[in-house]
Amino acid sequence: MKNLIKKYIVDYVREYEKRYDISTTWREPLVGFADANHKDISRIREYTFEEHLMPSDILDDPTIIIAYFVPFTKDIAHSNIDGELASEKWTLTYQETNEMFIKLNDYLIKKIEEMGCCAAVCNVASDFKTDILKSKWSHRHMAKIAGLGTFGINNMLITKEGCCGRYFTIVTNLQVSPDKPLEEENCLYKRNKSCLVCVKRCFSGALNANNYDRFKCYETCMKSFDKYEKLYGNREVEKGKPRGGSQVCGKCVVNLPCSFKQP
Repeated sequence: MKNLIKKYIVDYVREYEKRYDISTTWREPLVGFADANHKDISRIREYTFEEHLMPSDILDDPTIIIAYFVPFTKDIAHSNIDGELASEKWTLTYQETNEMFIKLNDYLIKKIEEMGCCAAVCNVASDFKTDILKSKWSHRHMAKIAGLGTFGINNMLITKEGCCGRYFTIVTNLQVSPDKPLEEENCLYKRNKSCLVCVKRCFSGALNANNYDRFKCYETCMKSFDKYEKLYGNREVEKGKPRGGSQVCGKCVVNLPCSFKQP
């Protein structure tokens, strides 16, 4: 069943790329299965904050959290190397990936229900705490527990396909064997102190080896939002152009040893 779920995700992304109204293509998704009752999930509020939701808040009697990572292509990442604000291509990819997630998740939930099981997603946008800039549901922490990767200094999960991409999770009561979290650090700095390229890539100064200032990061993301909202916010949707503004940056995940692979 795990292989079938993975096939559903990979095949859906490949078919979605063929749509006439989008410009984005993606590398092959990674899929992991976290134990909804794993000890690290029971401690998730220690790693995040006290209002983080539990799987049982999303679905009654959950057993598995399906986590999937959709890696960006190199041309998308390379477009975002220069400049202090997100590139147009990076912004559009972020938007088109989020649009795809909505449809893909609906498709997966339907397929899981056809198997006689239940599934649900957390509406992260409505559960985002604007006063502390934290979400009540962390896709990345769930993906870590699902064995997809480990956290880098940039707070992104470094997978075998790197850290340049987007995550989503689905809570379900599927009866499948869970994957185990990775034991070895994928981040070179955490492993042997040999790299801090992501810190050098952070133009806002929000990131350093010991701390992450999410408010500084957010200020930069809002500058990107304002830029593209001004340029495209009042225009009809045009293929290859951002759909207005989005709160994105992405400088700390491109041009790194871990952008496209596990270093």
